[in-house]
Amino acid sequence: MDTPADLTVGEWDDPVVAERAYEGIERRVLCYDDDVMVVHYAVEAGAVFPEHEHEETRQTVFVIEGEIELFGDRERRLTAGDSFVVGPGVRHGIRGVAERTEIVDTFSPPIEDYRRD
Repeated sequence: MDTPADLTVGEWDDPVVAERAYEGIERRVLCYDDDVMVVHYAVEAGAVFPEHEHEETRQTVFVIEGEIELFGDRERRLTAGDSFVVGPGVRHGIRGVAERTEIVDTFSPPIEDYRRD
């Protein structure tokens, strides 16, 4: 069965990109289209995704398992089942607290640097 043009499928074993984002943080770009991108991160304890902001991208984050510390314009610990939304211009970063934390992010529009066209 063919995939319709407006349906993008990502496969865990064949991600668009699998790379080390930072020491102790693995990034797996699962799929994207012109409007949204889905990314999985595995974060080790003590690993830091530095504070940053997105000029026009809106980001959602869902903690699948583990625990992270959110910092920047808002500080809070988040555990499995927690989520947050980051609007454009909001400073944010994360630090791994649990031995291993897995999160799924969405970005709209997609982060250009993460694309592979």
